Amino acid sequence: MRKASFTGFSHICIPVEDVSEAFAYYERILGAVPREHLSHWRNRGFFRGMGFAEQADESEASVGVMDLPGTPLIIVLMRFHDPEGRKTPVFFKPNDMSGIRYAALEVENIEEAFAYIRQQPDIMMADPAKEYKVSRIDTTRPADLICFDWKTEGNFDRKQEVADRISGKRFFHFIDRYGVQWAFLERSGEL
Repeated sequence: MRKASFTGFSHICIPVEDVSEAFAYYERILGAVPREHLSHWRNRGFFRGMGFAEQADESEASVGVMDLPGTPLIIVLMRFHDPEGRKTPVFFKPNDMSGIRYAALEVENIEEAFAYIRQQPDIMMADPAKEYKVSRIDTTRPADLICFDWKTEGNFDRKQEVADRISGKRFFHFIDRYGVQWAFLERSGEL
């Protein structure tokens, strides 16, 4: 048996209460663009694959698909009508285990993005303190990291470039109304 051979990134799925409201929400906070909507969709194969084999014939969901301009990210909004799941989001702290902790997006103007997100009524900043602001990663030294590419690990100048790329990166975190945590990072190359 061989491991999967990946060809790309497909999407992230966000369970929501109402797909139309979620379309408007993610258009407003992220600039996402609606692409497709399946309203009260019934599809036996889909629900079997989702883990609802015994309920596949009765299962129903509304599904919304959104593109996030400037990225390859596709957001899938999913409202399960039958079977229904928990109706209230769980809000995790960044250091809590369970699932993927956040999705990170690069932005052109970090201060402008922060000011816009901070004014939104239905988000929660990672730190509720009024003083919370865009943060900057402190200096990272080559000795702080191990590079698994032996050509980089064995070359001080290359390791310094990696450390410099990490150092000074500016970012902030917030949690949206569905419990999804987002990080916005200042665009400046790969992390």
